Formats: sequence, structure tokens, C-alpha cells
Amino acid sequence: MSRPLLRLLLAASCLLAGGCVLMARPVDPRPADVIVAQAEELVDRRAYAQAAELYAAAIVKQPDNGSYYLRRSELLEAIGHDKEARVTYREALPRLAKGSSERIEVIYRLALISAEHMHDMELAEELLMQLPTGSLQRLDLTGYFYFLTNQHEESIPIFNQALVVARTGDQKASVLYHAAQVYDALKDEKNAVTSLYLAINNATHLGLIRDISALWTRVSGNQVLPNPPDGAQSP
Repeated sequence: MSRPLLRLLLAASCLLAGGCVLMARPVDPRPADVIVAQAEELVDRRAYAQAAELYAAAIVKQPDNGSYYLRRSELLEAIGHDKEARVTYREALPRLAKGSSERIEVIYRLALISAEHMHDMELAEELLMQLPTGSLQRLDLTGYFYFLTNQHEESIPIFNQALVVARTGDQKASVLYHAAQVYDALKDEKNAVTSLYLAINNATHLGLIRDISALWTRVSGNQVLPNPPDGAQSP
């Protein structure tokens, strides 16, 4: 049977079965590290959608590599594909070792995107309980939940605790961005702008930079957004 005829029969069977969302993605024959290297070249050119597709191919090769899920989701967040990013985070959870740093980060990012962009507080609260007590991720998420429930004054002390245990630029940036949202809600423009300025100067996560940039535009008016640190790019 010829390949074109086989494809036609497969398509027909999909329609008879009620329709297929997507045909199976062809497997990339290259090793995962080669695929990822090409993906990062695309990131350097800000071709985030194409890079995300390559990370999907890398995940097929190494389905237990948490960094691939995190990077793919980050790229999807950067271009506003939040639903697809959430699907990727959810796919990662059963494939990563419990207690691993990558699984904790996936839980944290999934909770944030569910609460902020998907308005799914039930899932976000369930995920919060899976994070280690006293961790940056749990503190930041707790403070953010206080903000979302209009308990603004209660959130700031928790964000201050989170900053004490923050170890990376992105961890600091996430806390500062959430604090800026609180200050904006309280009509405290000075602290809102200061927090955003510090956030953008610590952030490298492309999805986080997208969110910081959106809030900066609303809070600061015509002021130019400061450049992210070396190695990071505005979406």
C-alpha cells in the first residue's frame, strides 16, 4: 500500500471515530541533546514557538527529564500559550521523582499559571499543599494567594520571608513581581515601580518577564522598561 493512500485511510478512520485533534508527531531521529541545542539556537533568535516544538521532541526522547518540561512550558508562557504550558506541566508530574527539585518547580509553576492565568484556584490550592513547608515556592505562592483573595496587608510579610530564602534571580524576581501587584492594588505607585524595577533586573524566565512587562506598562505609563540581565530577553 502506498504511503499517500495509507495517510488517507488513517485520516478517514479519524473522522469516522469522531475526529483526531492531532496526528502523532513524527519522532526526531537525533539525540535529545542535539535537539535541545537547536532549540536554544532558536531561542536566541526569539523563535519561541519553534523552540517549544523541539523541546516536545526532546521530551519524547527523555520523558523523565524535568528541565525539558520546564523549558518548553517557559517558552509557551512567553508567547501566551498558557493552556498548552499547563498541559506540559501536568504531563511532567507523574514522570518526575517525588521530592526532586525539578518536580517541586513544576508544581510551583503549575500552581502559579493555574491561579494567575487560568483562574483555577482549586487546583492551585491543592498544589500548594504539595510544596515543602518553608520553601521559597510555598512562601511565594502563599503570599500570592493572599493577594488574590484581597488580603493585601497579610501578603507583604510573607513575601519578605520568601525573599530571605530566595537563592536565584528568578526566585527573587517572582516574589518582587507578586509584591508589585500588591502595591499596585494598594495604590502605592512608588513601591510598585521599585519592586518591578528590581524584578526585571533579576528575571531570566521568559514567561515571568512577559508578566512583569505587562504590569510595568500599566503601572509606569511611558517609562521605558529596564533591560533584563545578560542572557535574558524580553519576549
